[in-house]
Amino acid sequence: MKSLFCLIISALLLIACGGEQSPVIEEPTGPEIDTLIVTDSIGVLMGDSCYMFGSIIKAEALPGGNVILFDRSTGFISTYDRNGDFVSSFGGIGEAPGEFTLPGTMTVLGDGRIAVFDWMGMEVCFFSAEGEYLGSRPNLVFEMPLNMAAAGDSCFVIYSCPTRQVEGTYRMGYELNIWEGISEEPRATPFTHLFDFSEEGYDFRPGYIAFAAANNGNVYIHRMNSTNYLIEVYDLDGQPIDTISSEPVLVPLGDIARYTNIPQASFRVTIDDNTQQINGELPEYAPQIEKLGIDSLGNLWAQQGTSKGLIWDVFSPEGEKIREVYLTAFPDSMYIRVEINEHGIVAWDLSPEDYPRLYRLGFK
Repeated sequence: MKSLFCLIISALLLIACGGEQSPVIEEPTGPEIDTLIVTDSIGVLMGDSCYMFGSIIKAEALPGGNVILFDRSTGFISTYDRNGDFVSSFGGIGEAPGEFTLPGTMTVLGDGRIAVFDWMGMEVCFFSAEGEYLGSRPNLVFEMPLNMAAAGDSCFVIYSCPTRQVEGTYRMGYELNIWEGISEEPRATPFTHLFDFSEEGYDFRPGYIAFAAANNGNVYIHRMNSTNYLIEVYDLDGQPIDTISSEPVLVPLGDIARYTNIPQASFRVTIDDNTQQINGELPEYAPQIEKLGIDSLGNLWAQQGTSKGLIWDVFSPEGEKIREVYLTAFPDSMYIRVEINEHGIVAWDLSPEDYPRLYRLGFK
């Protein structure tokens, strides 16, 4: 008899490939170079609880310079105005409607609603822009969310590690689904990489991807276990419509002297009372692209996975590379996560040395 014992032990591996010092960025050359700097931060070590964070798992810029963040430790989603002043919060840890059993991730839809993935609660909850609970839709399978992004007015994209029962056995791995509103079935599945857990020698690495979604409905995917610098473009029906490419740079993963975000999952299963650990492997080479984002002009930002520091290749909506953007020295940072959308750029440290803060970024 085969039974599922536990899905995921770890879903996001932050790899230390070198010393514990902040990366040193080489002085850029050439005319098409821009520089990002920290323009503001929100968060305190001690003081007003509205500004004390436990663990930021997702943040996004909002219209008018406002920002929103999701705190895994408290389960609260909080908004702040352009001056960094607290506006409101909602959610929390619990089992009541509008509360979360285990916060997963969130995104703000084009129509202003906020979609929140409750991991252990196995549902996506919806809130108004003011934080009013609007209801939820249950997840059809158990899945751990890795990332979530809005696409158009009412659609959103979820990249996750799902587990589902198919013909008497369990299948698990990686999947990217496009959802529309509270529909109980995905609108499209442009990417899937699942396996039967009884199989041996299965390669998880083709499941590692970076993705972004745009307000025009396009979804962008880069396969991280690849030596090709290639971004696939899909529409909301999951149909391929274009590709964007650039010159690849091959760097062994062990040569990257900074932390790299790679969604490496580990699964524990029980087969005939035998517990097995199934582990994903790291790619041989650093991913060409580590993360993707879309700005207010529809430009695609591709964070280089092969660079010493935080550098983005920026492509026009037509797919032409128009410039590079460098993020200068970041205070007290080791595991930087940068989120780019049409309203601005925010960043946070997944494992700060002192206390969690949300940073606003802007051009120098």
